[in-house]
Amino acid sequence: MRTLIGILSLVLCACTLGDDPDPSENSSATDDEVVVERVESEEATFRVVKTVGGLEHPWAVDWLPDGRMLITERPGDLILVDGDEKTSLGNVPEVWAKNQGGLLDVRVSPDYEQTGWIYVSYSKKEGDKGGTVLSRAKLEGTSLTNVQELYRQTPFLTPDYHFGSRIAFPDDETVLVTMGERGQRREQTVDIPTPTTSVGTTVRINRDGSVPEDNPFVGSDEGLDVVYSYGHRNQQGMTIHPQTGAVWQHEHGPHGGDELNLIQARNNYGWSEVSYGDTYTDQTPIGGTTGPGITDPVTYWDPSPALSGMDFYTGNQLSGWKNDLFMGALAHTKLIRVELDGQDVTHQEELLEGELGRIRDVSTGPDGGLYVLTDATDGGLYRLEPVE
Repeated sequence: MRTLIGILSLVLCACTLGDDPDPSENSSATDDEVVVERVESEEATFRVVKTVGGLEHPWAVDWLPDGRMLITERPGDLILVDGDEKTSLGNVPEVWAKNQGGLLDVRVSPDYEQTGWIYVSYSKKEGDKGGTVLSRAKLEGTSLTNVQELYRQTPFLTPDYHFGSRIAFPDDETVLVTMGERGQRREQTVDIPTPTTSVGTTVRINRDGSVPEDNPFVGSDEGLDVVYSYGHRNQQGMTIHPQTGAVWQHEHGPHGGDELNLIQARNNYGWSEVSYGDTYTDQTPIGGTTGPGITDPVTYWDPSPALSGMDFYTGNQLSGWKNDLFMGALAHTKLIRVELDGQDVTHQEELLEGELGRIRDVSTGPDGGLYVLTDATDGGLYRLEPVE
């Protein structure tokens, strides 16, 4: 289904309140402060609490099984938050911290309690070129150990923007990571958007860095063994549906045309032969809006909210939002809630517009709250929690 989303009306979502901890019992993190007293949205009444402040351009957040948090800062620090203490971890990989590059996503492996692996993505430079890299490491005290580079984008290129860089774990012992298109267009680079490079792709590898035998281009000259899907622009959001296991992504359009995509193996998502946006300079259309062999987006936005971060809400505190998809918006400084019926978007609600700033990441916390991370020189982590 391909629709241009407007703000629709009244879609019901009935779910049951579960056993998440009372938010008042989860207030030990740094700088807890109510910043928005009350929001009465369509399906939930909530307040916004600042839980961690003083972050320099934070990019991603995830939790260790014991409740401690890991937050990346784009200039290169990986912050461990333990109660009211923030610690910058040692032995973090060196990053190319320029423009949109730096230390980007962090995800704790689903089997962390057995393996201890933490996965990070970042931009790396060698000579005058660079690209997106995925590594994993273990945490020992306040330092990373056993740092292993698992994959680097092929080829490295000169631009210092559009690195993609979201990580997700399907239920099959693999790891997915998005590789941005690095400012390339089909007419500029013959191999893009073909899967013979990993520029503008979703890469799928085993969690140890080896290549799954069932990847779509294994044993083929048509594409790289690691490529799972291709024809993407700059995908700064990716998550797994909690019930179906489907892979969802959003990606930045150019001047207009941010997309929400359902990711499937071997599919071509069109950049730059297909786009719903145009050039920034003179608004010349970029490609058509569909084409043979192209997988259309589930929906798109024009003008572009500048989407970043996404998660399905899986907690029980905000029961009316159960399994809804949430996305941050940088340019439009808001949170977008999306209701899905299978592969179709049925409703959208905009929340907190202009209240917090540029929302970079969105995640369900282990306490059942919904967390958003703001991208600023003095960025913060905020929890959305229910109020009467």
